[in-house]
Amino acid sequence: MATLILPGEWIKNWEKSGKHEFVQLCKELTEKPDHGSEIRDIQTALYELCWQVVLGNLKLDLAANVLGDMMELRDDMPSILADVFSILDLETVALEEKNKRDHYTQLVGACVIFVPEAILKERLDPETLESLGLIKQAHQFNQKIVKIKTKLFYKQQKFNLLREENEGYAKLITELGQDLSGNITSHLVLESIKSLIGCFNLDPNRVLDIILEVYESRSDQDEFFLSLIKSYMCEPLTLCHILGFKFKFYQEPNEETPKSLYHIAAALLHHNLIELEDLYVHLMPLDATIVEEHKRDISEAKQIARKLVMVVLPSEKTEDKEKDKEKDEEKNDKPPDNQKLGLLEALLRIGDWHHAQSIMDQMPSFYATSHKAIALALCQLVHLTVEPLYRRLFKVLH
Repeated sequence: MATLILPGEWIKNWEKSGKHEFVQLCKELTEKPDHGSEIRDIQTALYELCWQVVLGNLKLDLAANVLGDMMELRDDMPSILADVFSILDLETVALEEKNKRDHYTQLVGACVIFVPEAILKERLDPETLESLGLIKQAHQFNQKIVKIKTKLFYKQQKFNLLREENEGYAKLITELGQDLSGNITSHLVLESIKSLIGCFNLDPNRVLDIILEVYESRSDQDEFFLSLIKSYMCEPLTLCHILGFKFKFYQEPNEETPKSLYHIAAALLHHNLIELEDLYVHLMPLDATIVEEHKRDISEAKQIARKLVMVVLPSEKTEDKEKDKEKDEEKNDKPPDNQKLGLLEALLRIGDWHHAQSIMDQMPSFYATSHKAIALALCQLVHLTVEPLYRRLFKVLH
């Protein structure tokens, strides 16, 4: 920065003429035709004036009076002076002479009446602001700055996209819900979906969620939707998270997971669009709960078998009836579905023995097949597998 030397006579005779001459000099600088350098020259003049105060060559009250008069020369003069204070803040904090730092803080404190506090809080160091009494504690001020910056620049904004971009999502649902007969292919629909995402700035994950919703309601269109999801180029883990959220919605008492959801999950597994390990962690109940349930069922079955060969007295019959009544009262709230068994049944229905066996291997022996729905689905799979071979042999023999 170029140094503007204040003439020695200005310092000596400041009360007489220095103030007026200095203000006149700054006024001439604001009227310079070269608008590219007038601010820099004004900053240089203000810096030299303030530096004289820091050195102790000028009285504080007189310098503050001059700076106050200069605020009327330009609308942005308070901001220019705050920039000068910011430079002096860095320079004086490194000085060994404590009195110079005190002169600086006293000067800034005297100028607070015409330099807004908000501007000073933007430009000065928090410790300086604390010494001036503009903030309570520098540490808390720094923490607040970090929180505000995090909220402004790093915190993800959440919106109800279905409500705010309803036209785009309405067109998306129309595309997915149209008659799929004729020349409509997944490739053509995918191109339309890409156009809607770009035109209405739709969230790709929300679009995928809606595709799965429509697929669930039209589960008879496996070929079309599986091809569409495969071409959508989504991450398998992302697809699992969305499916897992859908399953979680039904993990409350008295809730029943729809068979259509089991079907689309099984179809995605069968076509290797997702991994069983990624989806399995989202399903309930936990494996440990299944083991405990299995042990409890075995124990109850043994008790029933024991009663069949024992002579039960009338008093014992009464006690047993009361216990059964208490158990029935406890079972008023229907527990949530066993989603692992539901997915297992859906896999057997579509003939995916590989993934079905993987699920059964993680359960106790004979636990899955002891459920009627699983046993029937397994019998159906065996029948469909053996039927073609049986027909061929039947023709050969006859």
